[in-house]
Amino acid sequence: MEESRSYSLWSLAIPIAFEAFFQMLFGFTDTYVLSRYSDLAVAAAGYVNQFLSIILLIFRVAASGTSILLAQSIGAQNKKRQASICTAAFWLSIWLGVLSFLLVFFFRNPVIRLLILNQALHEPGKDYLEIMSLGLFFQSVFAVFTSLFRSYGKAVCTSAIAVFANLFNVIGDLLVVSGYLHIFGTIKDVALVTVIANLLSALLTFILFIHSENLFADTKKSILNTNKAMISAGKTTLFGSPNKTTCREILTLGIPAAGESCSYKCSQMVVTMIIGLLGTEALTAKIYAMNFSYLLVLLPNAIATAAGIMVGVHLGAGELNKAKTTAFSCIRKGTAAIAILDVFFLFTARQWLKLFTHDPLILSLAYVVLMMDMVTMFVKNGNLTLGNSLRAAGDVRYPVVISIFSMWGIGTALAWFFAIPLNFGLPGIFAAFFLDEVVRVFLLWRRWKSYHPFH
Repeated sequence: MEESRSYSLWSLAIPIAFEAFFQMLFGFTDTYVLSRYSDLAVAAAGYVNQFLSIILLIFRVAASGTSILLAQSIGAQNKKRQASICTAAFWLSIWLGVLSFLLVFFFRNPVIRLLILNQALHEPGKDYLEIMSLGLFFQSVFAVFTSLFRSYGKAVCTSAIAVFANLFNVIGDLLVVSGYLHIFGTIKDVALVTVIANLLSALLTFILFIHSENLFADTKKSILNTNKAMISAGKTTLFGSPNKTTCREILTLGIPAAGESCSYKCSQMVVTMIIGLLGTEALTAKIYAMNFSYLLVLLPNAIATAAGIMVGVHLGAGELNKAKTTAFSCIRKGTAAIAILDVFFLFTARQWLKLFTHDPLILSLAYVVLMMDMVTMFVKNGNLTLGNSLRAAGDVRYPVVISIFSMWGIGTALAWFFAIPLNFGLPGIFAAFFLDEVVRVFLLWRRWKSYHPFH
């Protein structure tokens, strides 16, 4: 199978990790710039960005479902099927982007009233959301198109675009905070810079799509044919009969992944409330430690994404044994890479944490938490990779059920039990997270080891 042999873990995972890292800079630089302007602006933007992160899950639905279906059809070398999936994904990105923009823009006032109880934050929150809503369309297009290029093993293309857009965002934010860029006012200008960066991402990705004749020639013909049918028929729906079926398949596969992410966000909110019961020092230590944990999890997430694509291609070609060995090979390589990162942080973590605080209690707690999280990453690597491998095989419900059961029944429940009744504090909470990951990886490993395409 020539196409599947052209895929390699690191050629996919490293660009994806870099893209995720620079994506983190969007929020970081916006927060930094707004903190120089007003604490109220930082708080208002924080509430708005939490809300927008839920909207972004909708785009992830389309992107996840597209990746699964497209990888399988690439493995099967079914050009017609690939064109149908890409066309459906194209129209989904357009409609989801337009719909999300219209809903958020025209209902921003009730959204702000529901999100923010503090009246003083209403005005900056509305200003920020008004501008940020303009970027939702571009984020939808970029998310789905990124899944197309990744599925064809071209992750480096969209990752380079993401890096460029984030650098643009950083420079724009610095111009705002320095006073060189003043259009609407600081909070709106910061949002406008982010929207323009999102516009550039979508535009450059679309240009890349247009000029990728070897990948998307059939897709572009299919899109043009759909438009001609619409114009000639007048009342013809946008999706047409074949694309409706494909769109339904994409959503059926993508929705469970978004449900899992939503459940995780909710469980983390509950855990944050539990940590709040332990005192300000514990909450602060957790926030400082998680800044570095986010860096550590970039690699497992990137490896899992790459593994899902590679496994899907092998399964599409009917190569079950190769798919299984690929998943386990990705876990081994990921384990080695995480070990190298862990050794680095083992000797430098205290120095990095001192960038945030010199309080000995907070520093000690944050260091312990970070060390525990570093150990958890070994297990999380397997968990994410096996979960994505099962989704690539079309087994989307089992990882979701297992994850929701474990993150609430073990992770969240034991976090409270260890931290409060047993008085283990913050280390007890992260011990619960470790047990959650262990249970999940064991169940997913059993499922993947016994997987058969006719089950």
